[in-house]
Amino acid sequence: MTGNVTIVGAGCAGLRLARRLAEKSVQVTVYEDHPQIGIPEHCSGLISARNTKELGFDLRESFTNDIYGAKLFSPNNTQLRIESKKPVAHVMDRSTFDQTLYTEAIHAGANVELSTSVINVKGNTLFTQSKGKGGMKKSDIIVAADGVNSHIRKMVGVESKPGDFIHSYQVKAAGHFEPHFVELYFSEKFAPHFFAWVIPENEESAKVGIGCKVGVNPAHAFNAFLKEKQIDIHVKTSNSFLIPCSPPIRKLYFDPILLLGDSAYQNKATSGGGIIMNCKAADILGEVITEHIHNEAPLDAYEKKMEPIFRELELHYKIHQYQSRLGDEDINRFFLKLKDAGIEQFLSNEGDMDEPSRFVGKLISNPRMISLLPEAVKFWFTK
Repeated sequence: MTGNVTIVGAGCAGLRLARRLAEKSVQVTVYEDHPQIGIPEHCSGLISARNTKELGFDLRESFTNDIYGAKLFSPNNTQLRIESKKPVAHVMDRSTFDQTLYTEAIHAGANVELSTSVINVKGNTLFTQSKGKGGMKKSDIIVAADGVNSHIRKMVGVESKPGDFIHSYQVKAAGHFEPHFVELYFSEKFAPHFFAWVIPENEESAKVGIGCKVGVNPAHAFNAFLKEKQIDIHVKTSNSFLIPCSPPIRKLYFDPILLLGDSAYQNKATSGGGIIMNCKAADILGEVITEHIHNEAPLDAYEKKMEPIFRELELHYKIHQYQSRLGDEDINRFFLKLKDAGIEQFLSNEGDMDEPSRFVGKLISNPRMISLLPEAVKFWFTK
């Protein structure tokens, strides 16, 4: 079987998929409506060291810092400190990272067309617009990797609602920072249903941001956070963006369209991070499409092969739902219980920022965590 593939969106998921397909001699074109790859930047740029290695990411151009742990703060400033003797995550410049993925896709043989918007899809026909001129293209397979506000997701009938997203505001700031620790601040007062963060690039620069439920002005919430925690920074640049915060979409195939990445809510609801899961999904979809084109394997195998990632993402969402229902006093009490139960040492040894299934079972079965049994019961019944 012969076939060509069109990917809508040149973010990390679309570019990763384009490279994988081109490497297997699949004819692939990527349409990106922005004139530059990676701009605007809608990401904190924090990715796990373990999966960076497993996925073979090239961070030579985009790398900015190693992270050895995290400091979590309750509303009354109870601190949980989780740390490792070796890097657990890397901070990178997301725009530069996406440009690296772009270069890899081009070198593999993919065609990437910038400043080209897909304005409609009917059957196997894409209607495009570039520099004021309309166009049409026939494609055997169409992949919607067009981001959180996916136009194509709406076309296939998958509706979204405000509760599916977190509204974030992030700045690049100058100040004084502990260079190897991420800081997370929880409070329904300034970050309802999410948290605020400080991700250091070095001792003098960091990405500082906040996420809130949709309906709360994140810029106002950000200023309230700085005032509440007396954080002194000088803002250099700022931006605001939506983050998918929902269970992953399990129905991914709408012949001839497949959903990928942010458009399919393939993000971790606990942190909003999407790079790792987006790229793992891209690798799976790459295998499925290649098998379909070369060996006539069914495209709906994508949904079946995504099952392990679905489970992880659904567990992330369950953790998010549990946390988002806690008021400030509940969070304060919970932090004290966690600290007394030895959670800092446990997560330092067992924690994993991408795959909570690696430690949740061990956490519940740990004898030291018996005091957390009531919370564990509430957690498992969280929907």
